[in-house]
Amino acid sequence: MRAWRAVVLINLALLIGVGWGYLYWGLRARNLERELAVARATTGNIEREWKVEGVVRAILPEINVLVLTHGEIPGYMPAMTMGFRAASPKIHESVRVGDAVRFTVRGVPPNVAIITIEKAR
Repeated sequence: MRAWRAVVLINLALLIGVGWGYLYWGLRARNLERELAVARATTGNIEREWKVEGVVRAILPEINVLVLTHGEIPGYMPAMTMGFRAASPKIHESVRVGDAVRFTVRGVPPNVAIITIEKAR
């Protein structure tokens, strides 16, 4: 087989593969957008509350934020380390960095705040 035929076949195979992959990705992205729209429509602006366990990683009283490593928050987010706004500045006073805690988060996602926090026993 001549070299130019091999090059043409390889380019054709790449074009078909990339085109199919792009088409599949586009269809999947459209389906995900539709699912997200349905999820947003069904949850609406309903205030929710979750009780979660975690560990205090940082306290930032100047911006009223606690950075916590927490377990999964069912129906909201997977386990991760992130900052949560505190509903009251008094919440910072009851814990220290490194404490294992149980806390309650309330709000309309993604605008949630810690309303209670206590050291885990």
